[in-house]
Amino acid sequence: MIILRRTRPRTAALVRSIALVVSCASMIVCPARATEPVPISWRDDYAGALEEARTTNRLVWIQFTGPWCPNCLRMERDSFPDADVIDHSQRSFVPLKLRPDVHERLALGFNLSGLPATVLVAPTREIIAVRQGYLGPDELEQVLSEGVTTWRAREAAARADRAKTDAAAQGEAAPTRPKEELKLSLAGYCPVSLVGDRKLVAGKSEHTVQHDGRTYRFATAAMSDRFRKDPERYIPANGGDCPVSELDRGAARPGNPRWGVLYQGRLYLCASDDARSRFLGEPERYSMVDVAEKGFCAHCLSETGMQVRGNPKYAITREGLRYWFPDPTHRAAFLAANLTASGASASDSPTSTTVRR
Repeated sequence: MIILRRTRPRTAALVRSIALVVSCASMIVCPARATEPVPISWRDDYAGALEEARTTNRLVWIQFTGPWCPNCLRMERDSFPDADVIDHSQRSFVPLKLRPDVHERLALGFNLSGLPATVLVAPTREIIAVRQGYLGPDELEQVLSEGVTTWRAREAAARADRAKTDAAAQGEAAPTRPKEELKLSLAGYCPVSLVGDRKLVAGKSEHTVQHDGRTYRFATAAMSDRFRKDPERYIPANGGDCPVSELDRGAARPGNPRWGVLYQGRLYLCASDDARSRFLGEPERYSMVDVAEKGFCAHCLSETGMQVRGNPKYAITREGLRYWFPDPTHRAAFLAANLTASGASASDSPTSTTVRR
């Protein structure tokens, strides 16, 4: 009896203490619940989003979606309300939500084949990333983070290039490499023999041609002359790197002439027999790996902002990128503009011109 009477006050005090702790905890937790993330502020105009991206130095995040798409609705419910995704969109992106049936030409320009589709574009219209299919919160955040990292790295490289150009313009010594140190293409095999005769023939050092920052060797002097007259026919796509590794893994891996593929007159070097088999399974996809602006005319994009489909027949390759034009006039205008910008003479040979996307 005595024990029971002694413990009752303690029990009541304990209950009051627990109630006080719970009450205090509620006072701490409640304000956090009241602060909800501000939803993503989606834009609906591509041109306006690009202009905003230019002025704020951010990427454009285009989300192609539609009310008929179940996975689009899943992303609306699961991914877009995520706090990290919202925060990233506010710091680094101009978010743009579009329907592919309304903006069909734009969707086709990104080679989209399904929904949902997440596309990241730089203010210069350069495509940074394209991901099709459902992305959960973590996957979407990873795509956004990797896109920003890739873009910042390209910006840093561009700034370094501009610094070299400025130094050269001011008469300072710019670092150069001897021609012998330029990257040897095709592991020294003759590109004319490989494309024209379907044979692996080792090139000779006495028959060497420098083109677009690379060294090519040829089996005979006659073959080196054929290359000089029409280099576009013989240079390997994607700068000689494996297109399968580039698209599927996002990694640059040198291709091997032994696993080469001739597709629509162009030479693609795969890194392995398996990579070549995968290329042959989807040649249309992999053959676009090095095509600048997704095959749209770069001159039209820069002058008018219009997406005009180019023709591979009227193409030029510079720094590993292939530019398509609808006709020789557009190609000549693009070359003239870049020649003028670089301070070169309009009579210079097109094969010596350097242009950038």
